[in-house]
Amino acid sequence: MPEREDPQVVLRGPTEGQAIDLHMGDRRAHITRKASRTETGGHWAIGEAWQDPGFDNPPHTHEEAEAFYVLEGSYTFYTGAAPAAGIGPGTFVFIPPGAVHGFRTGPGGGRLLCIWPSTVEAAFFGGHPGGPADR
Repeated sequence: MPEREDPQVVLRGPTEGQAIDLHMGDRRAHITRKASRTETGGHWAIGEAWQDPGFDNPPHTHEEAEAFYVLEGSYTFYTGAAPAAGIGPGTFVFIPPGAVHGFRTGPGGGRLLCIWPSTVEAAFFGGHPGGPADR
């Protein structure tokens, strides 16, 4: 009978994780995945993202839930209704499956804690599952 591996705690510092740059026109987001879906039991990927001033993530949908926690800056979050402007630090945004959403950063840019479903993680990081090699 094969030996069972003990669960491993994931600890990543401020400069650790798998990083990518996402360009939208002349603006960019720097995204660092801190934990992959394989490290969270297949449920979520967790990351931190910094966006340039005026970075626009246009309205779109996913078949899975997604969430953000605003750490710095100001945002306008697009919703199925009117946009929610002036969203700042300490605000939690939960997006249920199928809901129209997106965001635009304010004049100072912004920083988010991101909780991604597997489909968003795959779009950003491809088929790479992440793990200890990304530390």
